[in-house]
Amino acid sequence: MKTSTLALLAALALSACSLAPTVPPKAVYDLGPAPAATATGGALAWRIADVTAAPALGGEGIAYRLAFQQAQRLEHYRDSLWAAPPAALLTQRLREQLAGAPGCSGKPAALLTVNLDEFEQVFSGPTSSQIVLRLHATLWPAGTASTPQQQHWRLERPAASPDALGAVRGLSQAVDEWLPQLTTWLAAGCH
Repeated sequence: MKTSTLALLAALALSACSLAPTVPPKAVYDLGPAPAATATGGALAWRIADVTAAPALGGEGIAYRLAFQQAQRLEHYRDSLWAAPPAALLTQRLREQLAGAPGCSGKPAALLTVNLDEFEQVFSGPTSSQIVLRLHATLWPAGTASTPQQQHWRLERPAASPDALGAVRGLSQAVDEWLPQLTTWLAAGCH
């Protein structure tokens, strides 16, 4: 009897496990494969500081805003995350793309700082959204007599879909569209 009671308890315990609600795994995203960078094999043209971000972008949440309901409220998708905070993902992509870029000949490496101001999906209606990438960069020339240069960018594009995947794809594409603009601005700063 003792054996059958133990067997019954074991069967009940196992069946209770199957009745527990299952939580779907969270989808984790990064910026995807980087565009091919042309490596020159030379020294790093710029010293690149870690990208900084607004406090609301400090976590791994994929941000969105329902502008048609409550434009002041920033939300995050519940079941989807970035693999790292957006600033860390942007730092990695920035270093990958600028590692082999030609520097300013005859000048010591300047310090490049980038601040991420917006990195979100904005809904103008329940099924209509766009991504917003807003950031600014400062180039701090080596030496104390030089004046820093600053540039601001804002990229807005329709999102491919009104969900986390649409946000991820759109923001990844916007980052890859911005990087050549940054490179052009840095090259212009050499003159």
